[in-house]
Amino acid sequence: MRIARSGASLSPIDVGDHVCWAAPPKAEFQRTARAYLTDGTRLGDKIMVVGPPSPAWQLDLPAAQGQLVDPAACDVGWNADALVSLVRQEAEAAGRQGFRALRVLANMDRIWPAGITPRQVADHELRLDAVIGGSAAMVVCAYAGTRFPPDLLGQAASVHPHFVGDRDAEPSFRVFSGGEDCWNVSGVVDADGAAAFHTAVTELLRTTSTLRLRCADLELIDAAGMRTLAEAAAAFPGRTITVENANALVRKCWELLSYDDPTVPVELVP
Repeated sequence: MRIARSGASLSPIDVGDHVCWAAPPKAEFQRTARAYLTDGTRLGDKIMVVGPPSPAWQLDLPAAQGQLVDPAACDVGWNADALVSLVRQEAEAAGRQGFRALRVLANMDRIWPAGITPRQVADHELRLDAVIGGSAAMVVCAYAGTRFPPDLLGQAASVHPHFVGDRDAEPSFRVFSGGEDCWNVSGVVDADGAAAFHTAVTELLRTTSTLRLRCADLELIDAAGMRTLAEAAAAFPGRTITVENANALVRKCWELLSYDDPTVPVELVP
C-alpha cells in the first residue's frame, strides 16, 4: 500500500500497515477518518481512537466495537511508550474477542508533549512498527502539519513504511521493520534526509549489538548518507551495522569513498 497525495483516502490500509498521515484540515480530516473507521466496523475490526474527543475527533464508535483513549485523562504516566504497549495488548485481545484485527487511529497531537524531539519520534515509531509487523493490527498515526514543524513531520514519515498526504511532505527514504532483528531501508538517502536517517539508525543501534539493514529497495545513498551511516556506527563502540542486498551503485560508491575499511564498523554483504 502506497499513497502520497493531498486528499488521499485511507481505504487501502490493511492488516499489518503502519501509516504516517500528514493530516489535512478539519473537515477533510473528519471525513477521511470517519471513512477509515467505518471500514473497520464493516470488516469486523476492533477500533481504537487515541486522543481526546475534541471537535476535530467527533467520530461515532459502536459501543461494543470501539473505544476512545484520552491520554490526558489517564491517571498515571501516559507517554508515547504507553501507545506501543497498548497496541500490543489490544491486538492480542482482539483475536481472543473474535475481531478480525485491531484498527487504530492515533492523534499524535494529543500524544506527543510540547518540545518533542526527532529522536523521541524515531524511537517510538520504530518500536511501534516492530509491534505492528508481528500482530493483527493496523495503525494510522495522524500528524497535523500545524502542530509539527517540517523536521518532526519528516522524521515521523521516514520511520513509517507508508505515508499518506501531500507529496511535498513525503520523505525520500524510509526505515521500517523487516522482521525480527532486521530493518528495511528504501528510497534515496541524500543530504536532505541525512539527519533523519542518522537519527533512525542511531535509535536502532541503541538496542542491538548488530544492526541488520536490508537495502534491496534502497536506490541510492549519497556521500552525506554514507558518512552518516559510518558516524552512527562509530558512536557505538563494539556494535556493527550489516548492510544487506545493496545494489551495485551503492557498493561502488561505498568503495570509492573508502568506507570499505576494516576500521569502519559497517559491512556490506550480498
